Amino acid sequence: MANTVFLWLAVLTWAGVAGGLKLRVQEALNLDEYDRDIRPNQGSGPTKVNVSMAIHSLIVDESRQMLELSGDLLQEWYDKSLTFSSDSYKISSIQVPATSGSMIKESVWLPDLHAAQQVYPTKTGADFLRVHANGLISWTQKIHVYFPCRLNLKSYPLRSHPCTLRLDSVGYLSEEMEPEWNGEPPVPYQGAVVSHGYTIAKVDATSKTHLTSGHKTKRQLQLLVEVAPRSGWAVKHTVIPMVSTVTTAYLAFFINIRGVCARVIICMLSLVTAAIFHESTYRKVPPAHDTMAIEVFTGTCLAFIFVAAVESVVVDVLGHFPTKGRQPLSPNRNSFALEPDFADDHASSRGQVAALWLDRCFRVLYPAGFLAFNAVYWVVYN
Repeated sequence: MANTVFLWLAVLTWAGVAGGLKLRVQEALNLDEYDRDIRPNQGSGPTKVNVSMAIHSLIVDESRQMLELSGDLLQEWYDKSLTFSSDSYKISSIQVPATSGSMIKESVWLPDLHAAQQVYPTKTGADFLRVHANGLISWTQKIHVYFPCRLNLKSYPLRSHPCTLRLDSVGYLSEEMEPEWNGEPPVPYQGAVVSHGYTIAKVDATSKTHLTSGHKTKRQLQLLVEVAPRSGWAVKHTVIPMVSTVTTAYLAFFINIRGVCARVIICMLSLVTAAIFHESTYRKVPPAHDTMAIEVFTGTCLAFIFVAAVESVVVDVLGHFPTKGRQPLSPNRNSFALEPDFADDHASSRGQVAALWLDRCFRVLYPAGFLAFNAVYWVVYN
């Protein structure tokens, strides 16, 4: 019984202390006479709001051309109506975390910055409000923004994509509220988690005054986030497989002209494999009006493999073209030797000699043409 009475007394004491603390906080901030509908510094110029943002994660949605950003948004401003004596209350600041009651937070003026071009409403998580004795207000929010980003598909996936996030006020004009980036840097992003295959190349924070409807002006914060594809990812999953298929088709030129089946099979397998890689590359990429850089590379590789297949058929036709007074080559010769067939130059028909000559030319022209294409391609697109 005594323990129960003691427990109830402890609970009542704690409740009284908590209630007294809340009462003292309201007294310190003088919230009874405070009007949150009156912005700070009203009548003496715009309310200056210093803004900084920390980027924690960045997800690139290629199929929809969207960017998903998560991080912390910090806004600071001065409100002379919320100053209090730190000596009287023995505290230098008053903290209002998201886990506590929101009565104080709902009683003070807060900026209304939002993402101007967001696709979905900005998701805000936990926030933290700190009121300093000198009237400095610090408001930290967990934000999650999903906004459009026009990808640079013409050079995809070799060049970076500049994406701009715009923050402005919902209702306040430039002469009423003046947000500005603050800090060095104002938007740190080191350690941010980025979509697989991408990295943050640059972050540039700027601000400007823009014209809205009704010829009104608003102060707007702009955040340029430049995401760059990792070159290693494109090389491993596109360039190396396509170069391998072109090289495999090139081996067909060294098979004896009698082995047309082996030559065509090698070329067709290379063509099918290259076509699979070609299609898988664009599975998540939206259709583009301009020809993409990766399309140029994979399309040229497919063209080289197709030329190799056509050359094998032409060589077979020439090899079976009869010439008067000549005898066809003996079928007992090895048809699958991976070496040039120089021994039949004078023992075969003119068609067979032409086939051997064509093979020798393609053994030089094919790799030379592919190397020349790569030299021009990587200079132009990189």
